[in-house]
Amino acid sequence: MEEEKTLLLEQLKNIERMKVYLMSRINVIGGNRNAIRRTTVYPMAKVKPMLIDDYPVFQFSYEGALPLYKEEDRDYLAMIRHYYFRATIDAYDFSKIDFQFDKSVIIIAQHYENKLIRDLDNRNRKLIQDAIRHTGLIGDDSWWRVWNVDIGFLDPRGNHFQVYVVSQDNFAEFIEVLKKRNFHLAHIPDPSIKEGIIKKYESDIKEKDVGNVPQPEETTEQLSDIAATHFWG
Repeated sequence: MEEEKTLLLEQLKNIERMKVYLMSRINVIGGNRNAIRRTTVYPMAKVKPMLIDDYPVFQFSYEGALPLYKEEDRDYLAMIRHYYFRATIDAYDFSKIDFQFDKSVIIIAQHYENKLIRDLDNRNRKLIQDAIRHTGLIGDDSWWRVWNVDIGFLDPRGNHFQVYVVSQDNFAEFIEVLKKRNFHLAHIPDPSIKEGIIKKYESDIKEKDVGNVPQPEETTEQLSDIAATHFWG
């Protein structure tokens, strides 16, 4: 059992390495149209400033579930940290926002497609908070200036997570709005894009003739032909 666990964790790390390579190639060949500047990650977060009942709320939407936290593996954590930092910072021109929350709440709403047992207490959320702090929307993230709230929702459309930044003064009102309207507030990836990528990947790895298997560069270019502009809907 322990040997299998070690093997699976190593495979998870290899997947992240492959993602780093694929994201880099997608950006090199111009397949990432949602970034506001040259970046190295894909897909980007969806960033949306909102006014709800005349108070400001900032929303960050991320594809998939928040990855597992592996404190002992620094290489894995570095890859995860790099992705969420760049996916956040390079997704929006925050210089246009002349506003900063004084005392705020960061709400991480994790949406799951089923009711499998999961733990919302994922310490990778600190990586999201660090990225948001660098946007300038919040000042220092001292405990008394930034509260953290985790909440989960069932969403048959697929796994994704939404992050909301709101003033502490408006938190009580907004959390009630979120509980009622989470389904409609959420921005999630177009599942047809993900299905296309998965099908392409599965068809490649099932090739029996090694000589006919595309090289990583070729596969990346073929995957990038799937339009990225509508990835977030």
